[in-house]
Amino acid sequence: MPQTIRIRREGMTVELLLHQTYGVDGRALLEETLAKNPGISGVGSFLPLGTVLTIPDKPAAAAAVFKPVVSLFGN
Repeated sequence: MPQTIRIRREGMTVELLLHQTYGVDGRALLEETLAKNPGISGVGSFLPLGTVLTIPDKPAAAAAVFKPVVSLFGN
């Protein structure tokens, strides 16, 4: 379920908000966040105080894929 967040401190950017909320995985959500908040890219690099943003849910973790190890020495 998407979250609605109000900016309450100066110097906040969309990228920083996503990083603080989801960590490194937040980088994958930048385009989707900008799409959910039309016009937000026009306010400048730093979000004004009181700006309300909707951010998407954290992306699902990728499933682990087993890859066999190839040895040059036969073992």
